Amino acid sequence: MPRLPRSVLRAVGLLAGSLLAPLLHAELAWSTRTLERTARLGEDDVAFSFAFTNPTDQPVTIEEVETSCGCTAATLARKTYGPGEQGTLEVTLDTRGLSGPVEKTLSVRTKGNPRTTQLTLRVNVPTWLELSPRLLWWRVGDPLSAKEAVISLNSPEVKLRSASSNSPGFTARLRPDADGRRQHLTLTPTATTETAQATVTVVAELPGGITRSYVVFAQVR
Repeated sequence: MPRLPRSVLRAVGLLAGSLLAPLLHAELAWSTRTLERTARLGEDDVAFSFAFTNPTDQPVTIEEVETSCGCTAATLARKTYGPGEQGTLEVTLDTRGLSGPVEKTLSVRTKGNPRTTQLTLRVNVPTWLELSPRLLWWRVGDPLSAKEAVISLNSPEVKLRSASSNSPGFTARLRPDADGRRQHLTLTPTATTETAQATVTVVAELPGGITRSYVVFAQVR
């Protein structure tokens, strides 16, 4: 039997490797790699479900799911899925301390595949209240005058309990509007003869008796 030239054997080996590569690096087919939601007011844990299918003719094992932060948790019913099987990656985002548009990512690695699949979740987190501006300031030598930040309450169930300065150089008080939908945080420096700064903390009581703190910064500069 004649021997094949080495160049032919090498070409056959490369062809075989290219044909086997998809089997060695089997991937899942995801229905979508990006999910978006708007959270409800007070929804601390926002759930997402990433659906997938194993389109190959061999089992695929999910070895690792890495999240971009500790506020995101991911769970699977099991790690290995047979040919044609479907599954979901359940993801929960803890929105405590988050507000506005939030984006988080996950990296999914399957057994034998050096590449990872990137999944993205986006959520708009509403806030119980909006406070603006977050910085009130005076120039050195300005008259002793009060300045205000407006606090808009996004739910009638939110109650403001207190406003306090961490420095004796500023006084703070709350003044509600007649309709109760807004309050005014009034700050007044005790002197403007030199630079000074303070953090003013507003404490709000949310439904269920939960309290949450919001800060405004005050400066004489």
